Amino acid sequence: MLIFLYGQDTYRSREELRRIIEAQEKASLNWFNFVRIDAKEKEVEIFEQIRQTTNTTSMFSEKKLIIAENISFADPGAQDSVLALLKEKKLEKDEETMIVFWSDEIGEKNELFEFLKKSAKCQKFDPLKGAQLKNWIKNYVSENDGNIDNQAIDKLTEYVGSDLWRMSNEINKLLSHNKKIGIADIGLLIKPEIDLNVFEIIDAIGTKNKNKALKLMNSYFEKGEDEIRLLGMFVYQFRNLIKVKSAPMENPGLHPFVLRKTEEQARNFSFDELKKIYYQLLTIDFDIKLGKINPTAALELFVINL
Repeated sequence: MLIFLYGQDTYRSREELRRIIEAQEKASLNWFNFVRIDAKEKEVEIFEQIRQTTNTTSMFSEKKLIIAENISFADPGAQDSVLALLKEKKLEKDEETMIVFWSDEIGEKNELFEFLKKSAKCQKFDPLKGAQLKNWIKNYVSENDGNIDNQAIDKLTEYVGSDLWRMSNEINKLLSHNKKIGIADIGLLIKPEIDLNVFEIIDAIGTKNKNKALKLMNSYFEKGEDEIRLLGMFVYQFRNLIKVKSAPMENPGLHPFVLRKTEEQARNFSFDELKKIYYQLLTIDFDIKLGKINPTAALELFVINL
């Protein structure tokens, strides 16, 4: 049997990999041949280790589990021998041998990739967005004996986004503080992560370069980031800009790097402009939550109409 786990959301694909290993251990009462290969370290040994394991015979009825991690699809030639072996032995039909290929890459023109998509049990893990991300948060909190209200979920998605590695760490921190998570807990314990892309977009807005702002936004979305997260970061940063503009000698509790960037950006706006933009962002947020407007269209119109 062949299983193929791939995609950008490595948290969920790793969780699925863990479940497969645990299920195999339970089903075989720990009596099975288990081989784990990291292709980043042993690229040239993958073929040989798979070949040896599949050729090994035992006097017992022994299950075999092979985990091949970090398979690279960037170099098709490096995978030819593995592909030939899979086809020769028809391992997709072998019930005694399970080979799990795990990768965070997508290389759709690679022959091995295409073979696995066709012949293996495939699961693609894209970053969660919108309702899917919120459901994941709710389920994670519930599975860890906690409770979280909808406002807190909204704020958490704005602050953290679709990075489930960070999200799980932040939720664990919140649960250690309070098993019933509310929006006040988010403000107290979680700091939004402003990345350089958001600063670049706001820089472009501040210099009235709408084309650049739209281009940067499109690139941001292509990376799998959520529109609601970007809106949340806009709201957070323009709130900081208003604070810095109104009290330039005070630090509103910002990281030194964030404060420096915010002070630089504040020079591109008048106080009235900042208040107007902040009000527009809050209106967009309200309309999106009521389902009156598409998030992507709303953010594009926001930039175009500045």
